[in-house]
Amino acid sequence: MRKDRLKTILALGLPMVGAMSSQTLFNLVDTAMVGRLGAEALAAVGIAGFASFMCAAGLLGMSAGVQAMAARRKGEGRDEETAVPLNGGLTLVLILALPLSGVPMALAPELLALLNDDPAVLAHGGPYLRARLAGVAAAGMNFAFRGYWNGVGRPMVYLRVLVAMQLLNAAFNYVLIFGALGVPALGALGSGLGTAMANWAGTAMYFVAAWRGARRSGFLARLPRRATLATMARVSLPASVQQLFFAAGFTAMMWIVGRIGTAELAAANVLVNVLLVAILPGLGLGLAAAALVGRSLGRGESDAARRWRWRRTPSWACSSRTRGWSPWRAGRCGSPARPLSSTRREWC
Repeated sequence: MRKDRLKTILALGLPMVGAMSSQTLFNLVDTAMVGRLGAEALAAVGIAGFASFMCAAGLLGMSAGVQAMAARRKGEGRDEETAVPLNGGLTLVLILALPLSGVPMALAPELLALLNDDPAVLAHGGPYLRARLAGVAAAGMNFAFRGYWNGVGRPMVYLRVLVAMQLLNAAFNYVLIFGALGVPALGALGSGLGTAMANWAGTAMYFVAAWRGARRSGFLARLPRRATLATMARVSLPASVQQLFFAAGFTAMMWIVGRIGTAELAAANVLVNVLLVAILPGLGLGLAAAALVGRSLGRGESDAARRWRWRRTPSWACSSRTRGWSPWRAGRCGSPARPLSSTRREWC
């Protein structure tokens, strides 16, 4: 690979890798803090967290549509229109968020009871699931903003906001889970509320950043045409379906493990979140490649777009070999009962 092309990929991809890496801290922070409450709470947060992920999957794919169309306009030289797809993505998120989060929120205890029958898990998980679902619309809008900033080649904006969200998430979780600053200890519910609050705070920061940096590109100026919205929905649908099956697979695994026991479910929650640390950074280079492909197509360079798809593969392969976690590190997130002790043999 030519050095200039490798430099282009890394300049765009490394901030995305950092952002995707820090994104896993949301779940790791929740897991580490809730783990101090006991195996039941840790198990509840695990299975309810993936249930909320399933509800949000239809919105998370919006990032792909916004990124593809913003990158295409960037490549075509239509900088004054790059934020118009973002307007459409935010509109679609708000339209879809009510049925995708409102209905499950009303039925949260009943839905969770289909996945686990431990009364202690349900007692912790029902309120936690409702709290997480309250932040689904914010998460969808945040992913739409992520698609825009990646598409126009400014991933550092996304990274800075995400780092701020991580700090707020940790602070909110600590205060609400354990009780501090005059706030009563809410346990697992506090974890869900803290994460939802951090998501909404991130949405506010994204709006401020877009108002300052994307107003000249059409941010909040007008909506896309109906045909553009249809194209965006069509491009976003495969990513949404992929996210849905990704979340559904983990949810099904949690359901199966939960039938073995609550301690085992708590251990699975920790191990899955640790595994995601190795998976998500690789997706960052994939997002960089997608942005470069979109820009090349916008310039009418289809051959260059095809080559960008393959040129990011060696970089991803090298980065994936450098990451790895042992169950002993994961054990730091476990509950005082150390439910992870029974999993170490299987990892070796």
